[in-house]
Formats: sequence, C-alpha cells, structure tokens
Amino acid sequence: MKTILLATILATVPAGMAFAADATQTLPVAASYSWSGGYVGAQAGYAWGNARVGQTFAPGAFDDYGWGYGPSGGFGGLYAGYDKQFDGGLVLGIEGDYSFASVKDTTLYRAAGVDDPGFGGVLELEAVGSVRLRAGYAMDRWLPFVTGGLAMAKYKHTTIALPGGAAYADVEDTVSGYTLGAGAEYAVTDNWLVRGEYRFADFGRHPSTRIAVPSGVPLHDEINLKTNDIRLGIAYKF
Repeated sequence: MKTILLATILATVPAGMAFAADATQTLPVAASYSWSGGYVGAQAGYAWGNARVGQTFAPGAFDDYGWGYGPSGGFGGLYAGYDKQFDGGLVLGIEGDYSFASVKDTTLYRAAGVDDPGFGGVLELEAVGSVRLRAGYAMDRWLPFVTGGLAMAKYKHTTIALPGGAAYADVEDTVSGYTLGAGAEYAVTDNWLVRGEYRFADFGRHPSTRIAVPSGVPLHDEINLKTNDIRLGIAYKF
C-alpha cells in the first residue's frame, strides 16, 4: 500500500510543477501607458481677472485717473505639444495654445476716487495664447502636471461718452507676460487624452495709446492686467 501511495505522489508532483510553470509563463503582464509623443487638441474655458487702464498725463495719475475692470467670459481654441517620458515616471514637454476669447467688462471713468457718469469704458480680451514648458509624473494613464511660460493677450479698450455710448477713443494691442498653472490629464485610449487645468497669468503694466475719434489725437494710458482661468481639453496623441 505504501509503495502504491509513494508512486502516486511521485507521478503527480512533476505534473503539478509543470502546470504551475506553464501558468506562470502564460500570465499576461500589464503594460504601462507611455506619454511620449506629440499631440493636438481643442480646448474651452472660462476666464476672470482684474485690469486697470490708467492715464499718464502726470506722475501718479495712473492710480487716480482711469478705469478699473473685472473682465470675465469664455474662450476656446487649439493646443499642441510634445511630451517625453523618462524612466521613473518623469514626463517633460513643451506646449503652445491659442484661443479666441470674449472676456470683457464695462465701467465708469473714475477721477480722484469719484465716478464720472459722463464717461465710461469697455475692455475686452479678444484672444489669449501661450508657449509653455510642462512637467508631470506618470501614474499609468493619469498625468498630473505643472506648467509655466510666456503668455499673450490681445485686447481692445474703448472709451465712450455717456449716456449715448458713442466711442470717442479706442485702442487694440497685444500684451505679453508670464503664466503658471497645474492640471491633470487622462488617457482614455492609447490615442485620446482628456484634461482639466487651472492657469494664472500676469501681463504686467504696458503702454496703451488710445486714438481719439474723429480727431486722431493720441491719448496716452497704461494697462495692468492679470487673469485666472479654468479650461477643459481633448487631444489626439500620435
């Protein structure tokens, strides 16, 4: 009886070991997603900020004579970039974006702390864009990231006579500054990516010369602009 039992065990053990080895060899190994590659996408968002257009006819006039704005509104456009993923999960990239915008506000002219009901203004951001570096940490199909770089904004500032609202001077110009932000991206498939992002931009203080209508006389101001925005995007990765 003992001889039969021993023979059965000896016959079973190699078969069990072979099955275990075969099962180990055939188990699929999950592959990590790679963020390396180029991409193009579309985005839309909402922006808000604060701006001042102040006159410069005398030292200190900027703070006491001019228009204070709190522009807000939507924007939408395109972005494109390239990412490189390194061992350990670090992802570095470069990205550019450009969006048409309708971010604006209206207000009264204010002189030495007093609103002037006879004069108003309209400030509108017509387009925004940036060229930035990105750094993130890959968590398989998730990519949290930070970003920063050069920002631009095209604006139009129109001053109006009230109550009729006829324009008496306007200027269209582009200002530049810096932007910082953070967000997260998710690879829905190997090629389609979605993201959410927050950005702050500081464009600093720049000359802003309005041209009077119809005389053509230049009116010298300066503009100081800061914005915040939240944006969503979807991109195709090559």
